Amino acid sequence: MANSKRIGALLYPGCVALDLVGPLEAFAYVAMILAEGGGKQSHGYDITLVGQQTGPVDSMSGVRLHADASYHDFEEPLDILLVPGMKSGNQSYKNPTMTAWVTAQASRSERVASVCSGAYLLAHAGLLKGHRITTHWNHGKKLKAAYPDVEVDARQIHCKSGKIYSSAGVTAGIDLALAIIEEDYDRALALKIAKRMVVFLKRPGDQAQFSDLLSAQTTTSRFGALLEWIEGHLSADLTVDAMADHCAMSPRNFSRAFGADIGMPPINYVTRRRLEHARLLLEETDMALAVVAKTTGFLSSERLTRAFRAAWRTSPGQYRKRFQ
Repeated sequence: MANSKRIGALLYPGCVALDLVGPLEAFAYVAMILAEGGGKQSHGYDITLVGQQTGPVDSMSGVRLHADASYHDFEEPLDILLVPGMKSGNQSYKNPTMTAWVTAQASRSERVASVCSGAYLLAHAGLLKGHRITTHWNHGKKLKAAYPDVEVDARQIHCKSGKIYSSAGVTAGIDLALAIIEEDYDRALALKIAKRMVVFLKRPGDQAQFSDLLSAQTTTSRFGALLEWIEGHLSADLTVDAMADHCAMSPRNFSRAFGADIGMPPINYVTRRRLEHARLLLEETDMALAVVAKTTGFLSSERLTRAFRAAWRTSPGQYRKRFQ
């Protein structure tokens, strides 16, 4: 397509299909929605899947994708080089020929984007040195240990550092694509595509990959019932004494056991759950800030604002504007 932005997506055996297909579907919607609105058909993204050779390539799930070109003779400049992730233990990213092509192609590309563990390939190619990137939470520590010159923040959904773009796993690649579309076009188009793809919410890059509740639920069996009780009583006066009483424990023993099991003091956990609940209310409702504060147990908008700023370096009002 004339005047379109060019995307080259790397395709290799064992890659995660959704890491590729999810973002590419979002990019493909650009031309479709612009055309529906009377825009030029030529606008959008021109996508090429590049593999070791042209033809079918089996992904991690067994879904067979098709390479349009071989990286042995693909040397065209790109707006975006997209690199998907792979299953843990897959060493495909160390293929020297593929690594050499990625390194050379990155120099010919305006932007380089990795999804999930695709960051390993970019790090192995030396492209992430000095950059701040994200990846799937399950790969963060391993990636940092293997490549200590890379700043890894595995808490975020996606992030940007110079020409390097990165995202967490699987569906987070769609969030990254939407952020790039917003950058290339505008927020309105990105939101239309999110709606068309039935994406529940267009998430900002600095949103956490998973909630404190989900993290806690996967690590505890002893306090599972308490966590459920806390969820239904966030607006109540959740003191250590009240939580200890619910568990039929002394406050001292409860605090020690909870901290050892969950990884943080009980009051810290309650504050973080209240903040997550407040954030969802700000994203999804027009509820007044004072009502949000009362509903989530902060009692006043001032207390909520102080806690919100301490946690996310922004005010509740500024955060809400992202979703309006």
